[in-house]
Amino acid sequence: MLKLTALTVATVLTALLAGSTDAASISTRGSPLIANIVYDDALCVPTRSLNTVSCSTGANGLITRGYATCSALPSFPALGGFPGVGFNSTNCGACYEIWYSGTGKAVYFTAVSDSGLPNQAVLCTSKFLELTGFTRNTVPANVDVEIRAVPAYDCGFN
Repeated sequence: MLKLTALTVATVLTALLAGSTDAASISTRGSPLIANIVYDDALCVPTRSLNTVSCSTGANGLITRGYATCSALPSFPALGGFPGVGFNSTNCGACYEIWYSGTGKAVYFTAVSDSGLPNQAVLCTSKFLELTGFTRNTVPANVDVEIRAVPAYDCGFN
């Protein structure tokens, strides 16, 4: 039996309402990864140089594409780390959607670095708290979310 989550239904409806009725367009949204999410204050600093993240230079780097600081990225402060996004990764600047069942909310973020662990993502603190509804004092040890790849335009890229 096919299990449809609210996120799956919302994703398909969004694609259909945007005029994307072909299967290829709808399938650009990847299957979800169930992961633990943590936060990092450094990703929220607007003047932070992108030289300090994995996705700095190289053919696929964000600096190579003309972005010098965190705030230069169109999705700022929705920046984060995702498994396997290291130096010169083809996923540098990729857009991901994080959905948290505890609030029923989803946010998009741009990958700027590796998360450090295979089943973990890192998000700018303010976006993490917005997504989860927690405060710094109430964050539990594990916050499981669904993460999926989405088109770059969801993060403000053309």
